[in-house]
Amino acid sequence: MARVISLLGKGGVGKSTLTLAMAQAEARRGKRVLVLSLETVSTIGLLLDARLEGEPTEVEPHLWAVHFSTTALMERNWNRLRTAEEEYSRIPLFREVYGQELGALPGLDQFLAMSALRDYDLSGKYDYLFFDGVAGQEQLRMFAVPDQLSWYTRRLGEAFQKSAIGQVLSPFLEPIARAILTVNISTENVRSTTGRFTDILDEGKSVMQNPNRLLLFLVSTADPLALTVARQLWGASQLLGLGVGGALIRGEADGKEAFAPLPVRTIPEASLTDLIGCVEGLAGLDPVGFPKPFVVDEQARTVRIFLPGFGKKQVELNQYGPELTLRAADHRRNFILPASFRGLRASGAKFQDNYLIVSFG
Repeated sequence: MARVISLLGKGGVGKSTLTLAMAQAEARRGKRVLVLSLETVSTIGLLLDARLEGEPTEVEPHLWAVHFSTTALMERNWNRLRTAEEEYSRIPLFREVYGQELGALPGLDQFLAMSALRDYDLSGKYDYLFFDGVAGQEQLRMFAVPDQLSWYTRRLGEAFQKSAIGQVLSPFLEPIARAILTVNISTENVRSTTGRFTDILDEGKSVMQNPNRLLLFLVSTADPLALTVARQLWGASQLLGLGVGGALIRGEADGKEAFAPLPVRTIPEASLTDLIGCVEGLAGLDPVGFPKPFVVDEQARTVRIFLPGFGKKQVELNQYGPELTLRAADHRRNFILPASFRGLRASGAKFQDNYLIVSFG
């Protein structure tokens, strides 16, 4: 199984350069490394002075790179979708449209990128997968796809099954899931289909929320705006349950106070070749001892949620029965409260030491 590495920060702080430097450092240690570039114009390709295609190209010993777009990802799955439709579906939807048309569906690009990531991981060909080229908040949404979709399928699965739209769309659940998620499930009833779909999403969620499988790094300069953006990306990552391994500060700035208790490494402004030594070993970091994003104190009847970079006015908190829903920076996370909190309502909330502390009574 590969470890996924991705860098988060404000545009222009050097994420692509550092991503490539970290990838090259691991490749030169003999690790099998794939860099996935999602930009319209690949910065990774420009740095390598290589034309990257939609399939991995070996650019150095042990180092491959691939550049793809939503359209390319859709076309990659198109024949699989049409084949599945002919075998399982009763309505010839996919013969009436083109992959480029479905590529415009909101959120499909994130779903397909996660599908490609899963394919590369399951191939067993790589030790590290480096993601580059997506804006920080969009990148977090992509990594949170399994968690967000699993919540929707659990919450809405039965209602979907009984609805008129569910009866119309049920023939397409199987071919879409089978083709894009590489699973084989029955279309005889929506309940079993959504159940298997939820199992796969839960599997993906457990991978994305395991810092030994997905590890994020924050990148910033001394610029106050860049520091603010990096801290909010840190808080959003924590909210979504994604592991952050440390902060990389460009130039002479000291970011220890802004990013404590994360390990902070100062990265000089230098050429790509010189940067390789500065980031060596980061990708293999052991993220033990970092703050837990969600801590329940049943005796005190409190929940502590680690949210650096946010203030009380930037957070929206709601409770629906046994679920606590938190929204910050346009991200939402649903936390299941323990059984001992059943019947209790959130009675107050305050920020303390980067934690949002919610009291129940």
